[in-house]
Amino acid sequence: ALEGYRELLGNRHPDTLDSINNMAILLKDQGKLEEAELLYKEALEARRELLGNKHPGTLTSINNMAELLRAKGKLEEAE
Repeated sequence: ALEGYRELLGNRHPDTLDSINNMAILLKDQGKLEEAELLYKEALEARRELLGNKHPGTLTSINNMAELLRAKGKLEEAE
């Protein structure tokens, strides 16, 4: 689904960013933390650029990144 969104809507479309975030969640749940981190970063950077830091989508991305960093034992970065 993610590749379809990328092709059809582009990398910065809100639906694509949701799909990127969902794929990152799946990878994190599978224990593929490095792969998940790349996608979380992509979604977070795009959402910050497009929506700003106070938008609910951006805040969700910030929270997801913090949870991933916590799972990786990077507690100081998670703050």
